[in-house]
Amino acid sequence: MEVTANVIFGIKFNNNMMKTMKHIHFLLLTLLLVFSACENSDDEFTLDESALIALLDADDAAGLDGFDDEGLADLDFEFGLETEGVARFFGDTLSYGEGYRIRFGRLFTDRDRTVEFTVDGDTAIGFVTHTITGVLMVQAIDTSNHEAIDSMGFSKDFTTVLTRQVRYVQEEDVTNPNGYRWKIDALTPLIGGAGEKVSITNLDISTLSVYGVGNILHSFNAEEVGTLFIDRESLPTFNAFELVLIQMSVENDGPEYTMDSTGVGEWCTVHYARNRQQRGRRFINDTGRFFDTVMNDNIHSGAWLIHGPGLGQNSRVFRSFYDVIDLATIFTEDGGYNTAVWSIPYRVERP
Repeated sequence: MEVTANVIFGIKFNNNMMKTMKHIHFLLLTLLLVFSACENSDDEFTLDESALIALLDADDAAGLDGFDDEGLADLDFEFGLETEGVARFFGDTLSYGEGYRIRFGRLFTDRDRTVEFTVDGDTAIGFVTHTITGVLMVQAIDTSNHEAIDSMGFSKDFTTVLTRQVRYVQEEDVTNPNGYRWKIDALTPLIGGAGEKVSITNLDISTLSVYGVGNILHSFNAEEVGTLFIDRESLPTFNAFELVLIQMSVENDGPEYTMDSTGVGEWCTVHYARNRQQRGRRFINDTGRFFDTVMNDNIHSGAWLIHGPGLGQNSRVFRSFYDVIDLATIFTEDGGYNTAVWSIPYRVERP
């Protein structure tokens, strides 16, 4: 019987050998498809985005509630938070210019959030982007009769984009058919803003007492803030009714719009909140007065009396929003909208 031969890479194979090679090739291809299907099945399970987003929605440390002023507001305000009869501490005047003071605030009209996930073994990273649209409202009040000055009031539309990363990890859970469940392990500060004119470069929070400024409790800088994962179980912590000093270092690329002889071209505030019903805002200055030691050195300083965790609570998580906004944004209708924001979750405990 004549046996035909095939030549591959200079080697002769007869028909029987070729049939055997085809069987081996088919077997390898089948195994490859099976392994690929198993791998894809595992990926689909670990990428259960709805479960991860539900954890994010339920976390008190995340979110935007408390950043919205819901319209016009005094520079300093606070409501719904536990003060337990402790007098509020204000070191800065609300009066500016000749016989008037300013009320301003944001009103959010729409919020959109997107989350993109990457998974590496038992760890997942969520890249969160918040897009906020709204209206900035500004009003001048005549200090002699407490009436609004119509010629000095206006509103302007704005869009702000804020981003952060959230780290999820798997932990053992014998009650789950898969043997584990996801939990939020850490998150970075929420950062962003609008425009390119102003930025935050450093944030220090120190103890403050009748004896002066004490130790730095918490410190953050621009080089690391976007990638600094804060352990969810080790958030920055304050004692209830503790007095602290906030120092925000900022940059203003100008041209700066100034209101007085200090030459300061931006304002800084800190919002603090748990939700819409429990929130406040604190103005801090760079005028060389009160707790600010050097005028117009781009370090804005102010005292903050920490609120309590809430009646009947020993410990609770809140959110802070450190915000710099240039004065052209506030005082001129056609001055654009330039701001920078760092949001850092914190915990308040009873001592």
